Amino acid sequence: MANQESNPTDDITSAAPNEPGGKQLHPDFVFAADGFDIWWKKTFAQHTAMVAQASALMRTHRCVSLARDETRIGQAL
Repeated sequence: MANQESNPTDDITSAAPNEPGGKQLHPDFVFAADGFDIWWKKTFAQHTAMVAQASALMRTHRCVSLARDETRIGQAL
């Protein structure tokens, strides 16, 4: 028992049955990485657009609120 060692590479090799050499990487790893890059850029662009729209909405809301408050102050005088 004292001589038993855990070798992580043995676990990886045994986790891939029926594959010579226990290869774990997807055969089209480069394509998978490209797909992730496309997904990430698309998601980032969508989030950026959403933040820009929210910012414009908040700016408009502030302007309308200020104009409404000035109208109320003018009516009170």
